[in-house]
Amino acid sequence: MSIKTRVGKIIEVINQNKKKASSDLYEAVLLRNATGVHPFLFTKVELEVAYSRARKSPEDVVTQSFISKLID
Repeated sequence: MSIKTRVGKIIEVINQNKKKASSDLYEAVLLRNATGVHPFLFTKVELEVAYSRARKSPEDVVTQSFISKLID
């Protein structure tokens, strides 16, 4: 796959209305798709699983664009 994109930032946020078994912290990110910009919250474990999946399937991973390398 040869899709190039910009680099985003994951921000650590405190879980404001924590339930009993919920995580104290979330990793927050805003992502854009065809319908707009949407907020997402992940736990550290969910990000580790996603990162592991990406390392196992490098042919499916997008790469950083040239412009992004200059400005991000």
